Amino acid sequence: MNAFKPSFLRLAALMTTGILALTGCGDDSFDHPAIDSTKSKAGYSIIEPIQYRFQNQENGVLELKTSESRIWHSYLPADVDAINKPLFVLINGGPGSSTSTQLFSMNTAPYTLDREHLKPNSDGYSLNDHSWTQMGNLLYIDAAATGFSYNVSPDAATLSGRISEFFLKGNFNPYIDAAQIIRVILRFLDHHPDIQANEVILVGESYAGTRVSTMLNLLLFHQKYADGNGIYQDLTLAAEIRHHFRAIYGQDTELTPEVVARQFSRQILIQPELSGVYQDQITGEMFLEPKSVIDLVAEESGHPGGYQRTCTQEQLGTIPNTPINCALFYYLPAVFERDRYNYTKGTTWTDDLEAFTIQSLRDVNDLSTVLNYNVAAIAEIKPEARQQAYRLIDLHFGDIDLLNYGSRIFPNGRQGAPSPESRGRLAAYAKSQTYQSGLLNSDDPNPACSDNVQVPDTLQATFGPLRKWDCYLIGMNLTVYAAFTMLNLESFIYDLEPDDSPIYGRMFLENLPLVKTFLTDAEYDLVIYSPAIPKALEKYTDLVQKVDVVRGKENTDKDRGQFRVHYIPNALTETATPRTVAIYYPYYGNAGHSVSSAQPDKIQADVMKWLAYPDTGCP
Repeated sequence: MNAFKPSFLRLAALMTTGILALTGCGDDSFDHPAIDSTKSKAGYSIIEPIQYRFQNQENGVLELKTSESRIWHSYLPADVDAINKPLFVLINGGPGSSTSTQLFSMNTAPYTLDREHLKPNSDGYSLNDHSWTQMGNLLYIDAAATGFSYNVSPDAATLSGRISEFFLKGNFNPYIDAAQIIRVILRFLDHHPDIQANEVILVGESYAGTRVSTMLNLLLFHQKYADGNGIYQDLTLAAEIRHHFRAIYGQDTELTPEVVARQFSRQILIQPELSGVYQDQITGEMFLEPKSVIDLVAEESGHPGGYQRTCTQEQLGTIPNTPINCALFYYLPAVFERDRYNYTKGTTWTDDLEAFTIQSLRDVNDLSTVLNYNVAAIAEIKPEARQQAYRLIDLHFGDIDLLNYGSRIFPNGRQGAPSPESRGRLAAYAKSQTYQSGLLNSDDPNPACSDNVQVPDTLQATFGPLRKWDCYLIGMNLTVYAAFTMLNLESFIYDLEPDDSPIYGRMFLENLPLVKTFLTDAEYDLVIYSPAIPKALEKYTDLVQKVDVVRGKENTDKDRGQFRVHYIPNALTETATPRTVAIYYPYYGNAGHSVSSAQPDKIQADVMKWLAYPDTGCP
């Protein structure tokens, strides 16, 4: 790994490229007032325990209180005129996936850690020619217990305590997850008065499509989440939202959804999960059609006629047998030897990319360089501040059988078990981590926390070891994924599980008339299969008349497609119902799931074009 550049060399490099503003390395955090928005910084925002509740007529009221969460985020100012530029908030999905190892590392920040785009003779990272700091200020957030973020609890030292933290205390579900990230953003803005009122553009990749939809719904329609009308009730969040917007627009301003949308006016959704069960259902149906994309992959990989559309349980092992699981978790990796996130690549291509970023981000000097901030100045990252921290149930993932545990704790749940798609994804994620452990030269059964203390300059070698249920960096936290999608108490009672429930697609459709939307269409992604998204939205028959879609074409004057949602008149109850909403819909003919990795130049150029149309978001 490269050594952390001495300040004068680093300054020279940055002045030469003009990419970053020089910053000092102090102990200031995002929680201190009046921070200079022209300087880079990184650290933790401490989100206090939050008391909230879920409610509906069928199941009554469930009162919950979270543990303290320390949310990692890093800020990189715009190259020029930062105080007049929008704030892009970039978030990955999973749930359980790290923004730090994905969007931050994959060609959106001033440095890239994408091995496919490093400059010659680079070791781990290099300057990025396509940094989004050319367009605005960037705020990257790792959701609770993902990436560098971790939770704190006095019960963390016991196995039963950690099980309770993940599955019984309300720490992990789509609503509280969105509410925590909103708190981070609003506090960041309020402590940066020079950009407090600037436009905010939410950028969500993969499951973060659901995350961003939930965040925007909580913001735009915050009143119903405090007055008893919403299934989720969070009085302190609504009060914090009101405080923020009245500080900008005046104490007497009526905070209608339209007023909130003046600031939270745009969303960029990169290969998003939007409608949960509907999206999975349509994707499975399209995989089964004659001459489907899976047939195309079979032919291209030298297996014409090789996709038989059925799998045996022996072929799938512990993964439930569904059309999606059969295609993505048996045929793609085992028969066609292709990556489900980019079907033109070999089976482990995406895992290799993430393992490469993890190696660099676990090096103190490399991390300080790409953050443009001295990691040693961050108190909360060090062991002495994490005595009650937890990120896992245990270091060895196999010690707790999460799939069977869910059936035991909720024996009368939906068919007594998690959804087949959730179980399939969990098994696939676990297999990916086992593979990555070999790449990271670790003997740990769970590579999530593999950090070899024998290697100089790793976080563990520099700051000291952590407890076995904590670690410095996690690329994909399997336990968080399980808590969100299969096992937590509130999802079991109120049907909140993002893979099973269609409510998040409804939120997207409620938000859409107020928020200008950029939606990617990547040709090679099979996990989020782009052609399924419009068909899935048409299943909301009480809101949508039809969705018109024409896909773009690569390297033509029609590289951007057309995507229009036609609403049923007066279908929306909390804002005016438009006749039609157009979505900016660029096509990426050479990209898979990670568009910014495959085509960083094009997505940056497309966002620039989109920003040039402030009123409609569409030329």
